Amino acid sequence: MNNVKKFLLLAAAILTAADVLAQGLVKPAALKPGDKVAVISPASACKESYVIGACEVLRQWGYEPVLGRHALGKNVSFSGTIEERKSDLVEALTDPEIKAIICTRGGYGSVQELCEMDLGIFARNPKWVVGYSDITAMHGAITSQGVMSLHAPMCEHIDKFDGADSCSRALRNILAGIMPHYKVAADARNRHGQASGLLLGGNLALLNSFTASPIDMLDHYAGRDVILFVEDVGESLERLNRLFYTLKINGTFSRIKGLIVGSFSDVKYTPDFAHVYDMVQSIVKDYDFPVAYGFPVGHTDANYPMVEGAQVTLTVGSDGAELLFLGN
Repeated sequence: MNNVKKFLLLAAAILTAADVLAQGLVKPAALKPGDKVAVISPASACKESYVIGACEVLRQWGYEPVLGRHALGKNVSFSGTIEERKSDLVEALTDPEIKAIICTRGGYGSVQELCEMDLGIFARNPKWVVGYSDITAMHGAITSQGVMSLHAPMCEHIDKFDGADSCSRALRNILAGIMPHYKVAADARNRHGQASGLLLGGNLALLNSFTASPIDMLDHYAGRDVILFVEDVGESLERLNRLFYTLKINGTFSRIKGLIVGSFSDVKYTPDFAHVYDMVQSIVKDYDFPVAYGFPVGHTDANYPMVEGAQVTLTVGSDGAELLFLGN
């Protein structure tokens, strides 16, 4: 083998996630009828009936659900030990017959197995990974490796609505290769404008928890135009205030091109603000990016699937907000 060929092979071998990112994130392949979908529990234990119900919906959609060995397990509050949960994730990623992965629920614990893994496994095995809440940690790892991921409803939601509600239908379409286009009613606090960029985000507490780590997607894409979306549940107003101010002081709000503020449910309020959105409005008032409040994403029945790492255009006007996903 001559030196030129050796050089070319070496250059190909050391292609990193950063090289991929310069060209755009990898979009996992669309599923086909009969494809296998892994159902795993990378964090907290999930109620068995939710998992069984969601698997039945997947069959109705034309897919073959494959339960991880510990998907219905129980280890204190987790579905299994760190090693057990890691093994289910790694097996689902590396099995060529598995075409997508749906997490049963969030809770907490996903970061535990991520700390024990070679994160490059996500780049080597690009598949849709579906979930939200604590699964935001997984999305951070996946998108930082140059692969799109799917912030979307999990087993309880899919089972509750028999896969027939608008959120479940959007999830089904994305898995089949059809990107969404959302239109949302106006909120009086909205700031009008239009912006394009990579869609990134998820649970606000999780995003803040992994600042400056290998799974910090916002830091990883600091040089790119980003549309940020955030949501959370069960936090006090004081903590949410700190979390949003962290995004201000670490420069995130100075870099992003648009902000989507989703659901903040079960908030423990103080007299400082009547609503979380009022607080956010006060924090971002000095920036000029468009802001869409009340977007249906978060810990509620209205939880639209969001494709992490997809190129989107956000338009906010007097008639509401529109989020257009590009590149079907």
